[in-house]
Amino acid sequence: EIALLDRYKWNEKRFFQFILDEIYARREDTTFQAMAVLLDKSSLAPFDGEPLLDRFDDTSHKHAISVSEDLKYALRRCIEWLGNDAVRDMKERQKVKVYDTDLAEQLTLECLRFMYRILFILFIESRKELEYAPVQSDVYMKGYSFESLRDLVDKVRLEGEESRNGYFLDTSLKKLFSLIYEGYPKRNGTTKTAPAEALGLEGVGADAFEIPPLQSHLFDPERTPLLNRARFRNETLRDVIREMSITRPRGRERAGRVSYSHLGINQLGAVYEGLLSYRGFFAEEDLYEVQPKGESWDELQVGYFVPASRLEEYEETERVRNPDGSLKLYPKGTFIYRLAGREREKSASYYTPETLTQCLVKYALKELLKDKTADEILELKICEPAMGSAAFINEAVTQLAEAYLQLKQRETEITIAVDRYAEEKQRVKMRLSDRTVYGIDLNPIAVELAEVSVWLNTIYKGGYVPWFRTQLMNGNSLIGARRQVYRPDQIREKKKEKQWHTVAPERVEPKTTRPAGSVYHFLLADPAMATYEDKVVKKLKAEELKRFKEWNKDFSRPYDAEEVKTLQRLSDQIDFLWEKHLKARKKVEELTESAISIFGREEKARRRPYTTKEKDAIYESLFHTEKMENAGPYARLKLAMDYWCALWFWPIDKADLLPSRSEFLMHLSLILEGNLIPTAPAQRPLFVENDA
Repeated sequence: EIALLDRYKWNEKRFFQFILDEIYARREDTTFQAMAVLLDKSSLAPFDGEPLLDRFDDTSHKHAISVSEDLKYALRRCIEWLGNDAVRDMKERQKVKVYDTDLAEQLTLECLRFMYRILFILFIESRKELEYAPVQSDVYMKGYSFESLRDLVDKVRLEGEESRNGYFLDTSLKKLFSLIYEGYPKRNGTTKTAPAEALGLEGVGADAFEIPPLQSHLFDPERTPLLNRARFRNETLRDVIREMSITRPRGRERAGRVSYSHLGINQLGAVYEGLLSYRGFFAEEDLYEVQPKGESWDELQVGYFVPASRLEEYEETERVRNPDGSLKLYPKGTFIYRLAGREREKSASYYTPETLTQCLVKYALKELLKDKTADEILELKICEPAMGSAAFINEAVTQLAEAYLQLKQRETEITIAVDRYAEEKQRVKMRLSDRTVYGIDLNPIAVELAEVSVWLNTIYKGGYVPWFRTQLMNGNSLIGARRQVYRPDQIREKKKEKQWHTVAPERVEPKTTRPAGSVYHFLLADPAMATYEDKVVKKLKAEELKRFKEWNKDFSRPYDAEEVKTLQRLSDQIDFLWEKHLKARKKVEELTESAISIFGREEKARRRPYTTKEKDAIYESLFHTEKMENAGPYARLKLAMDYWCALWFWPIDKADLLPSRSEFLMHLSLILEGNLIPTAPAQRPLFVENDA
């Protein structure tokens, strides 16, 4: 045998192995040529230039990047095609009203989820070692797989009205989604339908297949109600499948078939992160697309649309044309999915290249991991305050898993077998993601993307569906309230330069109690609330800003003794709710945590694993208390803090709705306690009136 090693990949147990007996037994010219090229001195250590293997590595990386760039264009078009065909079906077959703003937003989200599902299936079908998709079964591969639909679209032309407008591809694709979500054969308690019988495959016998149920949020049919009801025409799904299968031609290069087995998690993340700042909307009238003068049109860049009445205002070079020379027109009612205005800057949806994430994470962990034991690595918390597609989370998890395995092997003096290393690493990554990963993003779609991305990064044969409801959140990591307090003397202070808002509040450390008499900062006013300094705004909204200034002056005055008592009482209530919230969160984590055995650490399941739906139900009842008769501690605390944050960014045109300080305290009392704050009793009449 001959082994060809790369020192940068050896830690992961990745190398070339040449088994000479088998190679010579085959006597294949191509095999001998490949071995000669790979092992030749000029390939490994050339006198001049870059080694051949390094060039292979670089070419592979560049190819993956170019393919992911092609997929960005493909996904944008697919979402637009799906949206328009769904709208056509609603109007023609379902006879329902369309075109409102809420529908456009819901349609955008569901089309994204639909395409997420396709990408996920392409991923698992290209990795047979995971055994999530039964790619070894001819019945599955030829009759149900997405790969079979790709082959069908390649070979069969849709000729005739009936063929183009039929629903064969729609039925096939939705059946595949159902098989992935529910598993096959379906399990009903302890019973199990015979595979061949359930699919009408009697007599197939050993060729029947099994699929483990992946009951994740991604494939949950309740997440796509509009598209479940819609029927997509064959010609629409044919275009979608082709677009996801073929790369764009470049120069002399012909279009090729996309190989998803060569695409990593980071490349797939790059595809979707680029679309996070896009939005779908309906053309309220016939719209023509235009572009800035001197720029070439790119469908992934900001789209500019004008009605026919304004088209004459734009020069010929500013008008976008189709390949046939006609003006690019979007008829009234068309669903358009494009990057709008400053959405990318506002949402900060920019993808960080893989090489940069690797470098940044490597050197961030270098100091952190000094003198750490393997078990201590498992306790490190990972938080990404603007996670996007979770590129940094995935890279941190990957590098920490590698560090754990290297340390654990040294500590135990046990070496993991080469053929087991990759799966052991995936197990460690799954455990780290399940227990120690936290992420936040402003974009709710990014949170869904991150869930899928982290799952794909940690997926392994026999692994369960991870659940991240308490870890990956939609929110603002820069603006919010903290567990920080002011002393009562600071709140009562009359001198402006010594008042509470001139100094930072004191932090209440974890596992400690709030100092007696202190008040949480998010119960207090601040002179910086609802202030607008822009000169243009001051000119346009002078009257409203005057009202804001008067409100702020009254709202931020020093607190009197009675108000301080109210604030202290509300702070006591916050402590009570905080403790209840921590207990509820701990209970949720105990109930939803799954046992994950990894190299060097065995874990036994304390109960049967809950499904994703069961975990969601636990979360909603104990944590979010949605649709419950009474709001729980989390909901109360969040609403109180959101209310306080809203005062800083109050809309100018809603100045008349600003609360007075007494109203604000009353609202907080209702939110936190469910009570009205006591007020001074009304004056009773001095004389009793009578009818005489």
